[in-house]
Amino acid sequence: MKVAAEKIQTHGLRKFTMDEIASQLKISKKTIYNHFKSKDNIISEYFKEIIESDKKYTIEAIKRDVSLEEKLNSVIFSYHKYKLPVNILDEAHKFYYEEWEKIQELKEFKLKLIENILKETMEAGLLKDDIQLHVISLILESVSNTFLDYKFLSENNITMKDAMNGMVTILLHGILKE
Repeated sequence: MKVAAEKIQTHGLRKFTMDEIASQLKISKKTIYNHFKSKDNIISEYFKEIIESDKKYTIEAIKRDVSLEEKLNSVIFSYHKYKLPVNILDEAHKFYYEEWEKIQELKEFKLKLIENILKETMEAGLLKDDIQLHVISLILESVSNTFLDYKFLSENNITMKDAMNGMVTILLHGILKE
């Protein structure tokens, strides 16, 4: 899977080949097919391992006794077993519906965690009383959809991480000078 992940990150989901994986591992394609039924099976495993590692890291990270900003960053910028570049997300969205749906489920999982974190923070009296959590949730969902858009990021010459950092800063500190 590690070699397959490298090939996916380099060539994309549709352009990596079983021949490249076999060649790098110095094994036959037949040996690969003993472990994976197809190229699509490898792609499915790639996303499965990313999502599982992401959820595990995120759950562990939010259990730590840290500030609200650190908890939010832990949910937003969690660890993946393999890199998941935005162009791969874009390709999954266009050509691999089942994998895209798994990413959307992960996004919903994270949005729910953020909503719970904000609710707990509000109940602890650390947020303004007039904050409407459902509005924040809607904003976060809309913004996260925008930041998964490869076109938006490339047109604005911004990385997903920088975009998300900007969003967290605006969410927690506003846009007005103090």
